[in-house]
Amino acid sequence: MRTPVEGEGVVVPVGGSQKVIAFDSWTGGVSNFERLVEAFAQRSLDLRLIHLGSWGHDLGRPKEEQIGRLPVRDIRYYERMSFKDILVNERPVAVVFLSTQGFAERAFNRYCKQLGIPSLHLYHGVVCVQSTRSNRLNPVNVRSQLALITRRFYKNIVRIWPVYSKSLWETRAPIRDWAFFGYDVWRQVTNQSYSGVAPADASTTACCVYTKADIDHAVERYHMPREAVFAVGNPDLLRFGLSGDDIGACLNPRWAPGPNIVYIDTALVNAGAVFDDVQDFVRHLQETKEALARQGIRLVVKLHPGHSRTGLPQLLNRLGIEQCTNKDFVQCMKNSCAAIVEPSSAALAPGLLGLPLLLAQYGKLKEQQYGDVLTSYPKADHLVSLDDVAAILMRLRSIPKEAVSNWICENAGPLPAAEMPNRVVDVIEGLIGEHRANRPQPTARLG
Repeated sequence: MRTPVEGEGVVVPVGGSQKVIAFDSWTGGVSNFERLVEAFAQRSLDLRLIHLGSWGHDLGRPKEEQIGRLPVRDIRYYERMSFKDILVNERPVAVVFLSTQGFAERAFNRYCKQLGIPSLHLYHGVVCVQSTRSNRLNPVNVRSQLALITRRFYKNIVRIWPVYSKSLWETRAPIRDWAFFGYDVWRQVTNQSYSGVAPADASTTACCVYTKADIDHAVERYHMPREAVFAVGNPDLLRFGLSGDDIGACLNPRWAPGPNIVYIDTALVNAGAVFDDVQDFVRHLQETKEALARQGIRLVVKLHPGHSRTGLPQLLNRLGIEQCTNKDFVQCMKNSCAAIVEPSSAALAPGLLGLPLLLAQYGKLKEQQYGDVLTSYPKADHLVSLDDVAAILMRLRSIPKEAVSNWICENAGPLPAAEMPNRVVDVIEGLIGEHRANRPQPTARLG
């Protein structure tokens, strides 16, 4: 197989089905790609995922498989091919990423730029529910972080760092990109997030975000031109069964608050943050349940999907802590008087219904930070003590309905949410058309 010389670029197919590669570190985010397959196919675009699961994050996957409607290949399928060889061999008309901050994704993106292949960063949640000003994603649990670092060290030193170093060398990266590489290694070890702009090789040709709230984030963090960032709608509304008729339902004068508070979890313990272990998080929920019960309120927990492999749902069942699933999430919220939330995209759901939001900052969550999307919600307040729940809810009842409605309009995203895949395809087709019209020369230097 011949690798093209610099400046030659990749010849893309014309006519018939055109290949689009989705690239990710594992299959954990496959639903974000699988929902796009049908819309892509209707425009003669063949979407398939290449992932790095066998490098340590998703062991035991087949070399090639079908997940739902999505064709999936582990990197082992390509044997000794480099990232650049894969792109040359597959000849995609575009590449889609869910994240561009990892070294592997940035290496793949560097080769896309060098070969003149358009790339798209597809946000897979609403980023600005988290604080983007802090240089730390969440309060760190030192013991859990050390365990994570130990597990990841071998993969990084044997796989990821050499691949990224090679991409820097082969794309003739400037000194500042090598310096950022060193900074990134330190940042990962200390659980630091980017407090400023991301490195140049994290920038893609275009970017799709769920709502307007994240457009500024994409522009400022990833060097994206504003005209290259598109709000495409929030597919989580469909995942949670939130229809257009549900938007603002709790603002209806006929709605009566229920006896529950739903706790929306974001699996911080799985990221080595805040809690020592699963048992420590269970104690947190048990204490929450007991404190609410003293105020005549019943706790219902909406767990993050990341807990499916920890046994936590079964443990909560044995302790009598009620849970809700995606299927009954909307009805659970409608039967509640408020939601206690951690910073996650799911925390938007009760806000879009018009339900009061209690931003958890009690117990071990006392240092937890929240982004502008949640703190700007008119019926939100920081919950620093569980004894304050009743008083906070009384105070939030006086918030004008119009203020909440305005927030909902700004943060629901383009509707209907079901059209999100078609909006993403529109962006991809625009990239392909522009690339063919302009035929830009491949770029080797990215800094």
